[in-house]
Amino acid sequence: MANPAGNYPGRQIFVGALESGEEAFVYFGSGRSKGSQARFASPFLPEENAVRIKPIDPKEPFDQFRHYQAIKIDPKTGTAVISNSQAPVDAVLEVGIYVEDEKEVLESLSRIIGAIGLEYDSKEKPTSRIVGLIQPKKVAALAITDRKNHAVASVFCVTPGHLSWVPTYNGEIEYKNFLSFDLSAQKYVVQTSATGAQQLADEIYDMSDHVDEKYGELRVWSVAGVRNGKGPGGWEIARKNRHQIE
Repeated sequence: MANPAGNYPGRQIFVGALESGEEAFVYFGSGRSKGSQARFASPFLPEENAVRIKPIDPKEPFDQFRHYQAIKIDPKTGTAVISNSQAPVDAVLEVGIYVEDEKEVLESLSRIIGAIGLEYDSKEKPTSRIVGLIQPKKVAALAITDRKNHAVASVFCVTPGHLSWVPTYNGEIEYKNFLSFDLSAQKYVVQTSATGAQQLADEIYDMSDHVDEKYGELRVWSVAGVRNGKGPGGWEIARKNRHQIE
């Protein structure tokens, strides 16, 4: 099965559940440039309660657009935030910890990433910001800035064996950003047969195997979390990286 978001989804967040009913997420990353491809997802860092996207060269200068906390988990509540950008992570995590009303959660997500806006790593081709939030046994939500000063957020029913997803790009190699995005549409759902975190990370990585004539292999990492009580906040974390650094 090919990645449902196309050959080049950019970064992609999945939220949902395994067939066992255990809550799950995946953060998948692909890249075209050498800098984007020369990255890896770190192991879970207890001192940060986070997984970071880092350069494979430890001497490479910090780049706020490519090096960031991608996944952050509150160890007490198990609330998990996934994003392609550092900017909204702490604010969204706070919403996940303290806000219980579903409508207020959605409004907060839209307000936060709408105010932050698109990621202008390039003036010609800005990147959409995407965010996933899981409040264990309560809410699974995704949000995206699909155009300037605008955000869309949606809450999903956690259906066993299904993952809802949102990518930064529209799947084309020479991409254009989304002009509209209906997060509630059925086409943004994929089935999973994985039974654990490592199998889920492998499944998403393996299905995203497009190799481009110009840019080569695009996939870079896949990080999965399954809430089975075996890790921080109850989340077992597993990774599959192109570059095995740590």
